[in-house]
Amino acid sequence: MSGSRYRAWDRLGVSFDVFFQRFLHGEVLSGGGELMRQVLQPFITSEQPEHHFLLLECADGTADVYLHGDDMMANQVSGEEAWDLLVRGAREAGWVILPIGCATCITDEAQHEHLPEGLDEGAVLVATGNELLSVIEASRMTGGVS
Repeated sequence: MSGSRYRAWDRLGVSFDVFFQRFLHGEVLSGGGELMRQVLQPFITSEQPEHHFLLLECADGTADVYLHGDDMMANQVSGEEAWDLLVRGAREAGWVILPIGCATCITDEAQHEHLPEGLDEGAVLVATGNELLSVIEASRMTGGVS
């Protein structure tokens, strides 16, 4: 996917929530927040600790992130680098990516067997921000994301 696809997505002005968390044997597994924070740290330009809020600024966009020790939510994501950063952080933290209204996105094949029933159907392996955005766009085309 080219950078022009990201710019097209950004122009839509679409904002939705993307959740991140770990699972083991179908149950939520704690942890991962410190590993995610290590990946995000160089891009944090503002934070509000009382709200677990981090503003990320990358060369070509930004993301609003609400990072807890065991999970995270991101929204207002724009730019290729921000999407790549979120996928890289999820992989490092061992987190599954759950964009609202879209297929579950795993960052490692081994995660599939640990997904709760219902989240495992149609799960997609993603390695890059491009791949994650393709899942989101495909869902938008089929009516999953508005």
